[in-house]
Amino acid sequence: MTDTLQSDGEIKQGLDRFRQISEISKLINEGIDLNDLLTRLTEAVCRHSDWSISSVLVMDEARQMSVSAARYDPLLTFKREGAGFEWDLMGSPILEIVSKGRPMIMQDASEQEKYPAFQRDAQLRGYRTVVLVPLRFPDEQGRPIVFCVLADEVVDVSETELSFLQCLADLADIAVRRMQILRQETAEAERLREITVNLTSALTTTLDPDHASDLYGGLSRLFTTGWFAIDLTTGQMLFDRAGASPLLQKMCDRLPESVVRTAMKADAARGDQTVRLLVEDETLSALMRPLVIDGTRVGALFLLNVETLAASEQVAADAGRLALSSLILRNYMAFKTREHASRRLIGQLCQGDLRDLGELREEARLLGFDLDRPMYLIGLRSLGEDPLEEDSHSFVQRSAQTLFGQVLSYKDGREVYLLVLDDDTIRDGKLRDRFLQRIRPIMPETVAVMSDRIDRLQEVAPAREACRWNLQVAEAMGARDWVTRRTVGSFPSLMASVSHRVADQFLSDTIARVAENGSGKGDTVLETLEAYLATGRRPQETADLLGIHVSTLRYRLGRIAEKSGIDLNDPDECFELELALRIHKFRISYQK
Repeated sequence: MTDTLQSDGEIKQGLDRFRQISEISKLINEGIDLNDLLTRLTEAVCRHSDWSISSVLVMDEARQMSVSAARYDPLLTFKREGAGFEWDLMGSPILEIVSKGRPMIMQDASEQEKYPAFQRDAQLRGYRTVVLVPLRFPDEQGRPIVFCVLADEVVDVSETELSFLQCLADLADIAVRRMQILRQETAEAERLREITVNLTSALTTTLDPDHASDLYGGLSRLFTTGWFAIDLTTGQMLFDRAGASPLLQKMCDRLPESVVRTAMKADAARGDQTVRLLVEDETLSALMRPLVIDGTRVGALFLLNVETLAASEQVAADAGRLALSSLILRNYMAFKTREHASRRLIGQLCQGDLRDLGELREEARLLGFDLDRPMYLIGLRSLGEDPLEEDSHSFVQRSAQTLFGQVLSYKDGREVYLLVLDDDTIRDGKLRDRFLQRIRPIMPETVAVMSDRIDRLQEVAPAREACRWNLQVAEAMGARDWVTRRTVGSFPSLMASVSHRVADQFLSDTIARVAENGSGKGDTVLETLEAYLATGRRPQETADLLGIHVSTLRYRLGRIAEKSGIDLNDPDECFELELALRIHKFRISYQK
């Protein structure tokens, strides 16, 4: 019977304890912040258990003090009012509890002598048994904290009671973690709201360059570590001047080639890329994102001192990329429209199609170009195997406009042709060198030629053919940068000035009938004629040069004259033949 009563009592006690935990849990979860939660914890444990006083103690290492951050003492007496709220850390058990991470039970705090500061406080306040439980979370300042309950008399603390107190500490930890998650979610929501507000207002003006600063300011508020973008359609750097660092200001004044080359490597297929930028002997770390319009790369966005992006930052970066791409769209569409008109106009001029000069002049006028003024044709060839992309062509055109004024340009594979009006700028060799320096990030290995001055539209087609031939010759000779007659030699330059049609006709009239379409026998004939004419038509010297008997030479020459009708005794005909052989040899050498 006694055992049954004892069992019923234990069950009732267990149920009461569960109800206590439930009530305390509700109170804790209603806390609006950490301080409120700790206050509720200290009050709830006293209201729903036999403990008289409860507090939360903070270990303040900086001040070497143990501080009461929250407490509940419903029986505050005049004796207790004289007590303080902080104690010397070395005279308090807090340091030991935090370092070991385990609860501590003081059977009678007023009698123990290990912690004198705690002993004096217990005697002053009148409490005896104390249980201290370390909490797994810090206070608002990141300092360790301990949950403490006190009794006015000496009591035995059972394992069940200690588990109860540890359970309350765990409930507080769960509530704090929930509070932290809620705070993060709230901050994330506020961040997304800020992104939406900033970029919604900025996107409304992205097509208006006069309001670009609104967009730049919005991006600066979103990316506080700094940002800038490279517009490859104009070769310009986009950034917020109002909040830019001195280094970004310097970059804008003189955009480093290395930065442009890095922007050229931005690839939508590869996504975000972490890059290192060397600027003014300083290395910048940045996350690079490509700016793309209709599948064409038009620039790159650089987020400084960022390696990875949180979810909200991803949204901001995507929105920023969209906004900047929309801003660049205006320049891109202007370039595409101009490029299409320029290609059509220069194509007609280079083909000699001048049937409707009035229409050509009107098209040029709409492009801001005067066809009645003297001009020059510049030819550029990239020495890589891949054709130039649209952003590269746009960059070249914008660079030429910056230095030389209005230009017409069009792209043909690896080549770009620019019609430039005659003035002091285009005749300035230093400016031309500066132009190549400016486009070097886009075309690092380049051959460039400039035609003679073009005074009539009829001269554009021959000038283009001469430029193309000179580019081909210069590339074959390993020339780089600006190519002149001095670079490639007088004869190649002379040949470049002769149209292919005229040269083909001349070769057809002279040696085509003896060359036999490049056959082995034809090569022997050409070799024999070249040696014979080079020695001044002296048979013995020619035979020695060819390593054959003189009678064999005479037989060959006779057969050549008989078959082709060439008179090898006529000085004028021999001169034409020698010139044709040189032209043929020259063309073959650069067409292999």
